[in-house]
Amino acid sequence: MPDNIVLIGFSGTGKSSVGQLLAHRLGWSFVDTDALIVARFGKAIGVVFRDEGEHAFRAAEREIVAAACDGCRQVISLGGGAPVAPDSRARLRDRNLIVRLDASPETILRRLTASPGAEERPMLAGADPLGRIGALLRARSDAYATADVAIDTEHGTPEEVVDAILEKIASTTPLAKLLSR
Repeated sequence: MPDNIVLIGFSGTGKSSVGQLLAHRLGWSFVDTDALIVARFGKAIGVVFRDEGEHAFRAAEREIVAAACDGCRQVISLGGGAPVAPDSRARLRDRNLIVRLDASPETILRRLTASPGAEERPMLAGADPLGRIGALLRARSDAYATADVAIDTEHGTPEEVVDAILEKIASTTPLAKLLSR
């Protein structure tokens, strides 16, 4: 039985909104690692990248992922690049069910540019954000492939995505056992 359900995938695939709903439906806690990084540094992620650098961001992210994975009965939403770090990926595989949320690069770009704080997202910087999203998706494909379950979020509402996750989990793990832990 998994201790936690970990949501991975690119920014804009719905990890935070789906994660909150899934945690509520399961009666579990919700942990958003990006929110914990913002709290640790006291500034937005884009500002952390700019002021502290990606290395400092990724080091904090690895620590936060490890701490989150030590918990139990949590839905954990990871930042898009978090599963790329081999040590984080190893922690995710230990006693957790990993669910990858997917969407097309075009949908991701549309969602990210429509969301609050879009100008603070490092991946949107530059002349070709769609090309950058595609390149990052390709670069992260091996890390994302470690998921136990993959769910397409392209057209579904967050509630429909939660239903799909619960349906997929029920086909491999009896939900009654998952909920009774």
